[in-house]
Amino acid sequence: MLDARGIELSYGASLCLRGVDLVAEPGTITCVLGRNGVGKSSLMRSIMGLERIRAGSITWEGRDISTWSPADRARAGIGYVPQGREIFPFLTVQENLETALAAAPRGSRVSDEVFEMFPILKSFLRRRGGDLSGGQQQQLAIARALTARPRLLILDEPTEGIQPNIIKDIARVIEMLAKDRGMAVVLVEQYYEFARSLGDRLAIMVRGEVALAGPAGELDEDAVRALLTV
Repeated sequence: MLDARGIELSYGASLCLRGVDLVAEPGTITCVLGRNGVGKSSLMRSIMGLERIRAGSITWEGRDISTWSPADRARAGIGYVPQGREIFPFLTVQENLETALAAAPRGSRVSDEVFEMFPILKSFLRRRGGDLSGGQQQQLAIARALTARPRLLILDEPTEGIQPNIIKDIARVIEMLAKDRGMAVVLVEQYYEFARSLGDRLAIMVRGEVALAGPAGELDEDAVRALLTV
């Protein structure tokens, strides 16, 4: 479904991604791990079109989308939950969700399914996004992305700063989306245990490169941990 090959990205004279490959397939969860500053978020922003790559290609369902705008990628079925959530603090929960309808198929509305996944949001529809807790904002950010009806969902560190009970709810939703609904999921994480519990495939980044990748059950745990702690 998604095939990123040889991705290079630079900020000025600094090369932050060096020949990165990443594949996401329907019904699978691909976890991208690494310490802070290794390029995980930059890779996700590149896939979403928020950063212009200097080399490589990004193919989506057989089409090269390397030059597409973020809006076109969203309309094509790529959903994105950025690090830090980036909800609109002065809009209500309902209004935040409705902003995603611009990327949804014509005639779409906010689905009751998002409230089944995150019931707390239904009781907060008229509350401003900025008044929610961090965990509730993360649930809103995921629900907003799902409102656009994506076939690929990119989640950039959704567990960062979130209380354990909400982390469990987020994990349940991620697994359900992939296993029950056949969605492709790319999950950026720092915590190996969380990624290992969910991921079908792991890709560990070091200094802008994928140092180790493969099926989660086939990678040597000590080798993975060594790359995450160096």
